[in-house]
Amino acid sequence: MEGSMKDFALRYAKMGFAVLPLKPRSKIPITKNGFKDATTDLQTISSWWDRTPDANIAIATGSRSGGLVVIDLDRDKEKGIDGYETLRSWQKEHGSFPETWTSITGRGGYHLFYKDSATNKSRIHLYEGIDIRAEDGYVVVPPSIHENGNCYEWEYGPGDNVEIAEVNSTIVDFLMGPVQEGKQAFQIQETIPEGERHKALIALIGSEKARGIGDDSIRSLIRSENQSKCMPPLTDKELEKEIFPALSRGWLSRSPYYKRAVVDNGKVRTFKEANFHLAKAADVEIKEPEWLIPGYIPKYGITTIAGEGGVGKTSIWCAIVAGITSGNQSFMNGNRIPFKNKPGKVVVFSAEDSWNYVLKQRLINNGANMDLIYYIGPEDDRFTDLNFNGDLLKGIVEYNKPELMIYDPVQAFVPENLRMGDRNAMRKCFSPLIGFGETYKMTSIIIAHANKQSNVWGRKRIADSSDIWDASRSVLMTGIASDNSGIHYLSHEKSNWGKLQDTVLFELNAGVPAFKNYSKKKDREFILEDSRKRNAAPAAEGAKEFILETLNEHKQMEVAELDDLAMVEGISKNALKDAKAAMRKEGLTHTWQIGSGKSKKFLISLKDSEKINE
Repeated sequence: MEGSMKDFALRYAKMGFAVLPLKPRSKIPITKNGFKDATTDLQTISSWWDRTPDANIAIATGSRSGGLVVIDLDRDKEKGIDGYETLRSWQKEHGSFPETWTSITGRGGYHLFYKDSATNKSRIHLYEGIDIRAEDGYVVVPPSIHENGNCYEWEYGPGDNVEIAEVNSTIVDFLMGPVQEGKQAFQIQETIPEGERHKALIALIGSEKARGIGDDSIRSLIRSENQSKCMPPLTDKELEKEIFPALSRGWLSRSPYYKRAVVDNGKVRTFKEANFHLAKAADVEIKEPEWLIPGYIPKYGITTIAGEGGVGKTSIWCAIVAGITSGNQSFMNGNRIPFKNKPGKVVVFSAEDSWNYVLKQRLINNGANMDLIYYIGPEDDRFTDLNFNGDLLKGIVEYNKPELMIYDPVQAFVPENLRMGDRNAMRKCFSPLIGFGETYKMTSIIIAHANKQSNVWGRKRIADSSDIWDASRSVLMTGIASDNSGIHYLSHEKSNWGKLQDTVLFELNAGVPAFKNYSKKKDREFILEDSRKRNAAPAAEGAKEFILETLNEHKQMEVAELDDLAMVEGISKNALKDAKAAMRKEGLTHTWQIGSGKSKKFLISLKDSEKINE
């Protein structure tokens, strides 16, 4: 983004952020009522900067800007304060934050921008060197100038193919503040089945009360955890009647449920004994994760493989099925982690390809043991009754007890009346698969279509429902590298049971994946690389035309002057750089230096123009 302060202020407002003018090189509002005057009205904003063109820019946080929450990481070498290091230490223990808009402040600190549907309070010194700018607050944004003369700059921001991330459970925990000494934060389980919802949510309330968290913040947290983890979530009425009364001191002892007797394995126990006794850590059996494919696909859970049409999803799952039924290693492991398993039974449900014309031959080509593969094809009358939470699927699992089940694509096995885009719809839909994994030691692989939106990667590429990502223990994104080499990639994007593995690069030969190499690049880098290549060509051509027209008119000029004119014309630095390089290579331009030291200048002209030396 380039332009004047007014240009930036108007752009922010058009994005939905309420804008406020500050005194030049200051954090002090110019307007009478401070952040309360922040607005998205373009006419008002124009008048502010027409009166004070060099006014700094602030964006109101909180509900005025759509639930904007900014984590302010301060740095002060003289005082020994470093909010960035404070955050890094916190994340080592609790987990990383999602990538989001990030600006560098005038003092070298950072502002991390997030969106949250819940109301958050602005808090000063929440941690050492860290403030929270939320409701009734504001934050200075680029290209404002600090009183020390340094500019605020975007590290990742508008125009960088990065969106403002939503607040997730890790950030919610961070916003709650440090755990008080002697108090341990309660860790709620990832998925809460129907019979354990009340106990888990009430325990979470008790934990947050003990940490000194206010009731409003606890209510927001409980609603969020209820929606994302309870299956099914409690209704608002149930929360108000059965959960939120726990915010009142002494509620449990007054509750009629507190003294109710419970029969537990033949022993009569009070409600208190049955629900609030704790397990001993000494009794925990430590288990290592078990892997269908080491590092990439864990056993007994859900793994999703997603990609656009024609990038090799079917070939990938055929190769995986071949490895499981033959007991041989997968192409995904290359020669790095050789392994050999006992051959296992696999059930395949595919609504995409014909068994007669495509699937059988492709599985044979991959070396599958066809005697261990079972299926129902679309031509079978029962196929239309197959869905994730149906009785037919449950009966098939109980009867066949496969080691692995393939569902291609996910949309074909969703109940008819279920809307995949609804919040938590797919979590509930996948509940039986989670149960199959625990009961029958079965692994599920879901094949999903990826959307074709430009500059979108990871979770947002999975079409129809982000819940598919959330419910999966592992997610793999596949695509084709943009260098026209015929190389496909399989990028490991999510892992709940271990660290992310390297991206697998492979070729397809008659539907058989052939391992080529590993790469550190992820889906994001491949997508952005492809986008840059598609966008760079026309941008560079436009820059080239600009250079030709300008030098034809001026014959020769300073390179710096040419760059300034290009900026005014809206030509990006990268496009201009690419155009200059291309024209030098084609022998169209000539550049040379005159003078030395502070008087040194670089000149540029077209090759057929007369060079003038000074």
